[in-house]
Amino acid sequence: MMDPDCAELLPLVCEVLANPDRALPDDTCLEKLLDWFAALTNKAPGLSLLELNPCLVSFISSVCTSKSAEPSVLAFALKLAGLLASNERAFPLLKEEGIMKNAFEYQGWMESSVWEDATVRSGWIHGLQNVLKHWQAMQFVLENGLLKAILRLQSDRSLFVASATNQLLACILTFPTSPAGHLSVKEARTTERKNERNACCGHDSPERNEGAAQIVEHVEESLTSRVPFRAHQSLKLIALSLTGCQPHVREVLWQKTVEAKEMLMGNGQSSLVQPFLEVLRAAARTHLFTEGNFGVVTLMDDVLCSLKPMLAVPFATGIIHLDNCPQTLKNKATAIILRPLDHVAALVLSQKTCSGVVRESDFEHSVWEEQLSQKSSCISLLCLSLSGTSELLGLESLREDICVQPVVLSVTTLLKICEGGPFFTSSSSSVSRAVRNLIGCSRVQKCVLDTMAALSHCPGSDVYAEDILSVLLLVLQNPDTDQNVFKKALQTALNWLCSGSQSRSVNSFLNKDVFPMLKKRLCDVRWEVRDSSLEFLTHLTLQLQEDLSYCETLSSSGIWDFLMALLNDPESYVRASAICALGQMAYVTCPVKGPPSGSSVQEELFVHFVEILAQDTEGFARRAVIKVFSYWLRHPPLQPLEKMEKHLGTVFQLGSDDLDWEVKVHTLELAQIVIDEILETSSQTSCPYSIIPSARCKGRDLTESLRKLHHLMIFNTLFSGLLDCDRPVAQQACRILLDLKEVIIDHTDIVDKTVVFDLQGCKWGQDILKKHFEKHSITTAIQVCVDIEELLQSLDLEGRQRALEKSSDHMENSPRSLMQDILAAAHTVEENIVDCY
Repeated sequence: MMDPDCAELLPLVCEVLANPDRALPDDTCLEKLLDWFAALTNKAPGLSLLELNPCLVSFISSVCTSKSAEPSVLAFALKLAGLLASNERAFPLLKEEGIMKNAFEYQGWMESSVWEDATVRSGWIHGLQNVLKHWQAMQFVLENGLLKAILRLQSDRSLFVASATNQLLACILTFPTSPAGHLSVKEARTTERKNERNACCGHDSPERNEGAAQIVEHVEESLTSRVPFRAHQSLKLIALSLTGCQPHVREVLWQKTVEAKEMLMGNGQSSLVQPFLEVLRAAARTHLFTEGNFGVVTLMDDVLCSLKPMLAVPFATGIIHLDNCPQTLKNKATAIILRPLDHVAALVLSQKTCSGVVRESDFEHSVWEEQLSQKSSCISLLCLSLSGTSELLGLESLREDICVQPVVLSVTTLLKICEGGPFFTSSSSSVSRAVRNLIGCSRVQKCVLDTMAALSHCPGSDVYAEDILSVLLLVLQNPDTDQNVFKKALQTALNWLCSGSQSRSVNSFLNKDVFPMLKKRLCDVRWEVRDSSLEFLTHLTLQLQEDLSYCETLSSSGIWDFLMALLNDPESYVRASAICALGQMAYVTCPVKGPPSGSSVQEELFVHFVEILAQDTEGFARRAVIKVFSYWLRHPPLQPLEKMEKHLGTVFQLGSDDLDWEVKVHTLELAQIVIDEILETSSQTSCPYSIIPSARCKGRDLTESLRKLHHLMIFNTLFSGLLDCDRPVAQQACRILLDLKEVIIDHTDIVDKTVVFDLQGCKWGQDILKKHFEKHSITTAIQVCVDIEELLQSLDLEGRQRALEKSSDHMENSPRSLMQDILAAAHTVEENIVDCY
């Protein structure tokens, strides 16, 4: 129900909106109001919204009969009328009050000058679409001759109005045969089954059949009118309606489309080709596709080979995803997708098409060659082909139909062309033009790299790993490679290096080629290249940290010194990535000149990272430090908690005092990990922190664990976070404290009350006293030392959590605030008028 404050403001708002002399802050406030009414309409049963707020009926009637209403307000009133009338019980009242006639009686609008404003026409259409939720509304549309007016608006000069009209017509065509109304579940199911039988047989009310016939007749006229815009709009309507309309209507719409096929396709360049293809895609999702007598498959097959390449490839990519698609059609679609790759590779390598599925007789060779000889179309067509190939490789059902070897040959050839490799064997002019168009083209390079990454997931592809990696190395070693291409090449190389078992040849490749390349790139003048190299090294080490041969190769690579130097990089992103890389490498390697064990490496890095946390001026590096510490504690084979404890208090103090809210959130996550580990060790069976009822622990152990948490400054971090002005920080702290509170209360009879806080000695203590203890009438002068159990029970953590769950702007974006803004804006305008004169 509506909030009482809102109900009190609503009549005033309606009065302001209905007054053409009052101005609004902006039109978006009306849309927000409409969204609010839509939510209320969905919740309010029956007539309650209208009964409790009669001002709405008066407002709509006043605005719709006014000759001087603002177009935006009039459109709002029309949409609101449809929204209110969408309730089956409210509709008769609005009809009886004359609201439906005033709002939607078309002839009256035609005679009004406001109809010239597209905003009003759009509001009228959207209002009708809002109301079409029950049969009374459908009958109102059909019996009052509104369908003729709606059809006229399908060709409206405003694209917004024309598009909205198509949506409304599709809603009419796909409307259920008859409503279940307010029936029981059993009655509703019986009615639904009856409706399905009626729909299949083509039986329906005379008005409904007449309305559908009127729309179909209009569609037929539009398709044969030779007016491109009309035909385009009707094709869009068919595409919108085919999957949801009644079978007999669907079949008629399809038949009309097929009859107009030649006119719609034209010479292949017609603006109607694309919407026609949308109709084909829609038909493929209906029974028309699986029943051969409708000829959908045959038509798709014919269209595939007659389309221009730029349309054929994306259309073919859509076909491969169709369910129940005949294998012959899928094969042809696959051939279309691979055709550009085959063509370029065949031209450059002076050999026939290499995919094995393309038949030259299926295509106009000259058309494809012409497209590939022009720079813009060549690049776009190859990108479409590569994207489609990636999708093909991602479908297990189609992988078996594709020979991986020719695809590998095509993509490696393309990447070499982009790199300007001097290996071409053909001297034809078309090859020369294609090569010139592709050299240094980052757009094609990125698409090639995506396809290469998809190839790494194909069964048996590991035999091509060396070929792929050697071509990728060309890109990675080229100092002129675009930074985004470089990053994607590293990601693709990562896929191939981490797919399947690692062979000696791969580790030799890393040692001989990859690590020397990385050393150069870690010194690149472009920070993006340095950053991408560090990310690659981090992910590669994470994936291969259990591979002993990789660990040995990495240890002897000499990269450690480069990473240490990058901790002082002038770019904060690079420093953060260097921290992450070092944090990961500490698990698998120790530098040749460094400490004798990985554990010592971690300990030395820990001290270094704490200094960064205290001194680095950018948040990225500080966030990375906390995240590395969290990772180390989650995966502690080398650095258990005991070895980090002497520094953790400093880490928590620095993290909770940090100015960056993300650092504080990551610090709380680190606190969560430490709490889990410490409390788990205090239980002989399972972790009491998991709040499992069967978990028990000795009072001495739990008390000792709480003392340790206190000593590590974790409670300070949690209470400081609870009062933080950044909501994510406060939410995280509140969640942890609530869990701790439950653990302690569950064991209150065995916990020694020796973990005590001097509230006046804590940074957060005064706020705690002021905000929480005063309402309990606790004298702060007497009780400033409080034990943890009393402190947690005194804080209203549950209330704090509820408050934090609300968005920070829930008051500002509330309906009440919105209406207050409207009233304030109108009042301000009046004051300004008085002041001006």
